[in-house]
Amino acid sequence: MAAAPETVSAVPARPEYGRFGLFYLGYYGYVGVISPFVSLFFAARGFNAVQIGVLMASFQFSRILGPYLWGWLSDMMHTRVRILRFTAVGALAAFLALPAVHSYGGMMAMMVAISLITSAMSPLGDALTISTLRRYGAFDHRYGRIRMFGSVGFIAAVLAGGALFQQFGMQAFPWVASTMLAILMAMVFGMRDAPDEGPRVRPPPALPLLRRPDVAWFFASAFLMMFAHAALYVFYSLYLERLGYSKFAIGVMWTIGVVAEIVFFYFQGRLFARVPLGTILAGTFVLAAVRFGLTGYFPEALWLMAAVQVLHAATFAAHHSASLKRLQHWFAGPLQGRGQALYTGISYGVGGTLGGLVMGWTWKVLAPAHTFGLAAAAAAAGAICAAMSFRSRPGAA
Repeated sequence: MAAAPETVSAVPARPEYGRFGLFYLGYYGYVGVISPFVSLFFAARGFNAVQIGVLMASFQFSRILGPYLWGWLSDMMHTRVRILRFTAVGALAAFLALPAVHSYGGMMAMMVAISLITSAMSPLGDALTISTLRRYGAFDHRYGRIRMFGSVGFIAAVLAGGALFQQFGMQAFPWVASTMLAILMAMVFGMRDAPDEGPRVRPPPALPLLRRPDVAWFFASAFLMMFAHAALYVFYSLYLERLGYSKFAIGVMWTIGVVAEIVFFYFQGRLFARVPLGTILAGTFVLAAVRFGLTGYFPEALWLMAAVQVLHAATFAAHHSASLKRLQHWFAGPLQGRGQALYTGISYGVGGTLGGLVMGWTWKVLAPAHTFGLAAAAAAAGAICAAMSFRSRPGAA
């Protein structure tokens, strides 16, 4: 009897998940050079505090519109990898030209251009990773272990960057950033687009989904979480320094938070398998309210400050993964790119920008402690929004 022909699987071989880990390693390594040190580079160029503030604000402003434009383009072109390659090359070229820019107007134009170009990387990288993991039903167990490479890259870049700038001065900043972008570019060129989930059709509009109550509540919660985190990202180090903490102690506090998020990302599959998504998402806001409230009003206790930094595993890592999983409920397939972009723009762009402005006002007019008190209140309001997102009826789009 002739042997039966082998059945050819309709699902392609599983991808090499390490490629996505390397992308996050490279991208957040770049972020680890930019976020802590770019303001020092501006100061070394002779710009005053107001000028530096405007330059820093340009980064946030570009994150409001830039991600959606790139997400729309990726959905129209049915590709994310080609756009990621283009933006990686463009960002590297811009940073290589940065040493020749000395005027304030030229620096502003360069920063806006760099921010717009790099605003594609996080949402499209996430969209590509999630699309591939969804194809193989591997999001819960694989995403965290892939994403933790980004946290490792961030820590390594911060430590290495600090040592290099201590040795060679801030004139080395463009070259260190260019090196990180060259590494990222090499990793992006090793990536491939996710397999098509169906026939290519004209992508449907994404913005009408925002009229659905469950979607609107979700994005309101995302906005409030990043609004609250502006207290952490903008004022936490300054707050501890004012209270007499040494720079070493401040660095240890930040390291505790990042290590906590790495541990969560590694084990997140177990949590997602046992706890309902709505409970996880709303719980991250409750823990954020606790974290910021304790930080604001009980900062003298060193052990308590170290303990609440562990909650970064919930307020950032768990919230991030749970939000991306919830986002897939509405934005998948031809809407994936724009969904990720909307999330980035509304939360990090609008929420982070307005949060920084309002927190700055409370810092000056009220008291630094109340800055974190406001962050706790925003997180508590976000818990209500997150819960309403799961209880609201969808409604018509």
